[in-house]
Amino acid sequence: MFGHPEYYPKFGFGRASAYGIRPGFEVPDEAMMALVLDDSASVAQGTIHYPTAFGV
Repeated sequence: MFGHPEYYPKFGFGRASAYGIRPGFEVPDEAMMALVLDDSASVAQGTIHYPTAFGV
């Protein structure tokens, strides 16, 4: 998720890079976030690729 770094952490989101998740485009590290919903499951890692319609 791409969002405001001062707002979303209030709801448990953290830097996606801490989980090995990276965007396929240039974005500040503190603005690309992830939220783990199930601590008992492993988190998928890799690069996020958006459809062409998003323009990124």
